[in-house]
Parts: sequence; structure tokens; C-alpha cells
Amino acid sequence: MSDERATRRRGAELVAAIREATLAELTEHGYAGVTFEGVGRRAQTSKSVLYRRYSSRPQMIIDAWTSLAPLELPRQSTGFLRDDLVGILLSINVRFQRIGTDAFRRVIAEADDELLETVTSFAWEHAREALEILLNAARSRGELGDAPIDDRAVILPLVLLRHELFFTRGVVDEATIAEMVDQICVPLLTARASTP
Repeated sequence: MSDERATRRRGAELVAAIREATLAELTEHGYAGVTFEGVGRRAQTSKSVLYRRYSSRPQMIIDAWTSLAPLELPRQSTGFLRDDLVGILLSINVRFQRIGTDAFRRVIAEADDELLETVTSFAWEHAREALEILLNAARSRGELGDAPIDDRAVILPLVLLRHELFFTRGVVDEATIAEMVDQICVPLLTARASTP
């Protein structure tokens, strides 16, 4: 394939092809098998085009992840705080199983500060917003008291899931998520919201 043919596409079409190729390479070969050469070949573009867009493999992979369909999180309450929390954590867990916890660990290990901020936003910001919506719903129906809940307590469900995914198991089942919610998250949030 000539460079002229390889670099013919531009703009959104080229970016979409690169992202699709990166995700395919990641799925087929794992993080260690993702290379600029392999992505370029699959996307039918040249390595020089990739190097102009991406300074590193983590940057290329994070960019591809951001092209995935938005994480669908429950924002409508089930009527029970416990079930709402389980639903959010299950949705996040499914997303991480799709992108691969091993790949995510490796990206974090190699990413610079700017990329870490991008990947943190990609992974957790929408989840935090959804959590706050559901906590407000629980407060309005009387499941939680009126006392402010500090930030660390609000994001605790996400922190616990992150720990299980990246530092303990890699694969988290529904029973483990339910246990975290029942034994830690709901009791703590209830207590914090009731503290005068």
C-alpha cells in the first residue's frame, strides 16, 4: 500500500477508522499487542499519520475508548437507594469488562498526568453525576437524612468497585457488588446523611 493511498482519508472519517482499528487490535491482541504499525495497517493509514495524532500508545487507546457509546447509567430511581447503587455499579462493571481491566491497568501505568485526567473523566465523571442524582432522589423520599454527605462518602461506591476491578479480582460478580452496597455503602451513606 502506498503512502498516498494510506493517507488519503482525512478528518472524521480517518479518526473513526483509527479508533475502530485500535479497539479491534486491543480486542484481538491485548494491550501489549497494540502497535502503531498494527493500527495503521488495519486502519489503512500510515504510521506517520498516527504519530502526528498520538504521542503514545496509551493516548491512542484512550482516544479510541472515548469513541465508545456513552456509558448508560440509571438516572431514574428504582425507589430504593440500595437497588439504585447496585444498578450503577453493575453498569460500570459491564463497561470495564468490555474494555478490559488489564488494558485499563496498563494504560494507567503508562499514562502521563494529562492522560490520567482524561481517563479518569472518561471512567468516573458520569458515574459521579448519576450517583448524585440518585442520592438526591433517596433524600427526597426520606431514605436519607438532610445532613450534607461529604465527597468521599458520595464516591465510595465507585472507589470500592475500582478497588475490586483493578487491585483485587479483575472480574466482579453481581453478588460481590450487592455485598459492597449492603454492608458498606448504604450503611455509611445513611449514617452520614443523618449526622447533625
